[in-house]
Amino acid sequence: MFNDQVIANPFPGLRAFEEEEDILFFGREKQVDELLRKLRTSRFLAIIGSSGSGKSSLVKSGLLPSLHSGLMSGAGSRWRIALFRPGNDPIGELNKALSKEGVLRDGMSADDQETYTAINESILHRSNLGLVEVYRQSGLDKRNNLLVLVDQFEEIFRFSKYEKEEGDGKRDSIAFINLLLKASEQKEFPIYVVFTMRSDFLGDCTEFRGLPEAINEGQYLVPRMTREERREAITGPIAVGNGDISPALLNRLLNDVGDNPDQLPILQHAMMRTWDEWKEHKPAGKPLDIDDYENIGTITEALSQHAEEAYSELTTDKERKLCEIIFKELTDKGGLAYGIRRPRMLSELCAAADATPAEVIKVIEVFRKPGRGFLMPAYPAPLNEKSIIDISHESLMRVWKRLITWLEEEEESAQVYLHLCEAVNLYESGKGGLWRDPELQIAIKWKEEQNTNAAWASRYNNYYDKVIFFLEHSRQQRDLEIKHKEEQQKQRLRVTRRVSVVVSVIALLAFMLSIYAFQKKNEANKAKADALTEKQKAIDQGKIAEQNKTRALYQEALALQAKDSAGKSEAYAIAQKQIALNQENIARQESINAKKAEQEAKQSAQAALTAESAAEESEKKAEQNREEAEKNRLQALNQKKEAERLQKLAEAKNDAHQAMLFLNEKDYRECHDYAINAYNNNTANNGSFQDNDIYNALYLSWENTIGDKNDIIFHNAPVRAIVGYSKSDIVFSGDEEGVIITSQYNAGILKSRSSVNVGSGVRALAVSPMGDYLVAVLLQQAVVLKINADKSLTEYTRVNFTGNGKHGVFLNPKYFLVQSSEGVSRFEIKNLPQTGAFKKVADCNALIAGPKGNLFISSGKYVEEYKSWDIFEDGQAPFQSFQLPSTVTSISTDESGRYLAAGTYDGEIWLKDLTGGQKPFIAALHHSAINDLKFSNVADGALQLASAGSDKTVKLFEVITSPPAALNTQDMITIQEHSQWVYTLYYTPDNKYLFSGSEDHSIIGSPTTMEVAYNNLMGKK
Repeated sequence: MFNDQVIANPFPGLRAFEEEEDILFFGREKQVDELLRKLRTSRFLAIIGSSGSGKSSLVKSGLLPSLHSGLMSGAGSRWRIALFRPGNDPIGELNKALSKEGVLRDGMSADDQETYTAINESILHRSNLGLVEVYRQSGLDKRNNLLVLVDQFEEIFRFSKYEKEEGDGKRDSIAFINLLLKASEQKEFPIYVVFTMRSDFLGDCTEFRGLPEAINEGQYLVPRMTREERREAITGPIAVGNGDISPALLNRLLNDVGDNPDQLPILQHAMMRTWDEWKEHKPAGKPLDIDDYENIGTITEALSQHAEEAYSELTTDKERKLCEIIFKELTDKGGLAYGIRRPRMLSELCAAADATPAEVIKVIEVFRKPGRGFLMPAYPAPLNEKSIIDISHESLMRVWKRLITWLEEEEESAQVYLHLCEAVNLYESGKGGLWRDPELQIAIKWKEEQNTNAAWASRYNNYYDKVIFFLEHSRQQRDLEIKHKEEQQKQRLRVTRRVSVVVSVIALLAFMLSIYAFQKKNEANKAKADALTEKQKAIDQGKIAEQNKTRALYQEALALQAKDSAGKSEAYAIAQKQIALNQENIARQESINAKKAEQEAKQSAQAALTAESAAEESEKKAEQNREEAEKNRLQALNQKKEAERLQKLAEAKNDAHQAMLFLNEKDYRECHDYAINAYNNNTANNGSFQDNDIYNALYLSWENTIGDKNDIIFHNAPVRAIVGYSKSDIVFSGDEEGVIITSQYNAGILKSRSSVNVGSGVRALAVSPMGDYLVAVLLQQAVVLKINADKSLTEYTRVNFTGNGKHGVFLNPKYFLVQSSEGVSRFEIKNLPQTGAFKKVADCNALIAGPKGNLFISSGKYVEEYKSWDIFEDGQAPFQSFQLPSTVTSISTDESGRYLAAGTYDGEIWLKDLTGGQKPFIAALHHSAINDLKFSNVADGALQLASAGSDKTVKLFEVITSPPAALNTQDMITIQEHSQWVYTLYYTPDNKYLFSGSEDHSIIGSPTTMEVAYNNLMGKK
């Protein structure tokens, strides 16, 4: 602590605050309280933030002092801190931190500490519980809390990349993370794990199984400091140092920093420089002001100017070259935008620079003087060959312009070297030749100018000697070729000279002969000319003679012309009429009386009918009352029986819970009896076909009875695939080291028969319908193996495909398909090894073949059905397409092809009846990605769906087949036997057992129903 010390400068500069500087640490009180709360509820805490957000300071000057002060409730104040960085040996660095005096042991001699360190190293490498075992063997009182604090956790990803490139099978990075995870998961010892990591490496965590889940449960993202918190971070240390700051400078600093958390270390450096400027040039009583701030270059240039001041103090070219090499060695850009720090032992810097420790220390001291602190450890810690040298903060790599240039040069140099390494590998495998110009000349120039050596190259790989030999061999071969060409040129020159002499002699003779011929030709030409002259003369004389002859004839003609001048009594009729009238009146009266009597008779009859109806109605009501009474009696009886049934089922549940309690107490007899009672009560009272509690009571009791023989560990690596084929008890399993094991199952237990190694990690397995071939899908190859009569495997051939392999399936006995990250390839068994047909599919995730030759292919969030390979290959539209809420990770269909299930990256299961138009069923039933799905007809008319997830569970569901199709989630069975991700599932042909393969290297056999588990427990077949 600084409480009783004079504080020369209250700002640490670029480096993080240390634990003893908590008196200077301001503005983060709220964040410290949140860290304590999270660490109390989760023993695994990931503190994540951008570069420069103050992660290391928050832990060292915030969290650690609070823990030592007992501010985390329930933990006390007794803390042992193992602080380290992973570097290039994470387990070794962890061991060094644990073996330091005062961490797990006190008062050790040098020899004891050396022995203790060696023992711890062995324990840590022995198993995933190594860290727990180291604490156990330390003999510490359990009231002592152990905090494993990993600073700069992102270094593990560079180390993991180096391991993969080495390709020697070692994965200490995975083992290191498993040590941390297992230590934080157990509750027997008070071990806590905290690490700091840059947020831009968060995506790299998915490379390690279990790490993303642990981070999700215990993550603290460092927030940006508010303006008021930044104000406290400036004014607080100044007040502690008995200084003052002007309001103008305070506002200027707050405005210059803004909301960018990356500026915090640069602000601390600028304040350190401003404080020194103020102390040196201002009189006492004056506050820090703007002129002090501007004199050091402000936040923008202060760091670069300060680094240049240090660089200018180097007096010789050798020192300046040493400085360049040292800073290049301490940084690792590796294709990243800004790069990361790369701590190195001083002896390693000496080897890389080919310099003595004294020469290197002299340069380092310039950059770690008081008030600078560009390099760690901070002054005045003494330096020796074993000292770990590091840049104080990544911001130096982004601000110091000279270092930015060096980093760019180093990246270019590394690219040339890695290109040479590739050429060496190709040359050694016979796939490439020696280099020639101009590549060779560029490489030679690189070697001469960069002055590289094996120590420098060790940061990338161990091929340096091979590279130099390859380069020298290429140069020698080039020089030999040049020399050979020169000899050929000289030989051609000698021949040319001889030919020239002969040609010259022949030319001279030809010249003399040409002179002689020329003379003879001239004499001939002269004689010919004389002959022509004489001939001309003769012709001229003939012409003269002809002229004379003509004149003579003319004269002769003149001479001849001259010589010739041609439609008994009346009283009796009246009486008869009166009698008739009287009779008529009597008849009329009798008629009236008769009608009245008839009416009275009808009324009496109606009254009788009414009385009869009333009597019948009363009889009906009496009967209904009797029936209702009987119905109520029967209903009461049924309700009583149902209540008794439900009570029995509740008792069955209770028996299952009691069985689990007895199992935990290792009373296996009672566990067995209660599990049997639970099943019998459930069955006798028509309970659920599947009940999770009763299933697990039966299953775990059976597992105990057989001595956990159903938990099989044949493999030494994660099991990625398990397959078999119908009417056979043979099972094939493949792991990430390329080992395929042939096993035989019996009642959920596997027995290994034989194995083969295909040389590279198995991604998927597929058995042909006839059971004669097994296809193993690797990263970029598919290995076809012949299944022999004794069920052993013999490699038949290998085929290549485009992309990284994911799944494999037989379309029919003739063709098998391979799905990769780039698409789907089809291969014909009989024509191997030919290049298969390939169809590109973007974001291709899963592939299955339906029972009717149809294909189901998932791409991103979609699942598409194609009626045949030809339709798919021709690029025709799918028969039907379904969109899910998130990325599809697995798909499956039942034997009839009626039901299609899909699992997603978010843990959802989607189910669709393909024969109707009902909406699909979907529910989130896992906590993370679903890696595999399988259907099985496990009982009479009962269809079951099994799912395997990255949440370490296997779940069994009854498929409700009455429309609309759904999963019976109420009676879901959850099997939690694996300790890591579950990758693959396989139902046995009799549908009684399910085998699951996991990242934890194990294969576990589980009964598919309670009935199977009960029969196993009772010894029934």
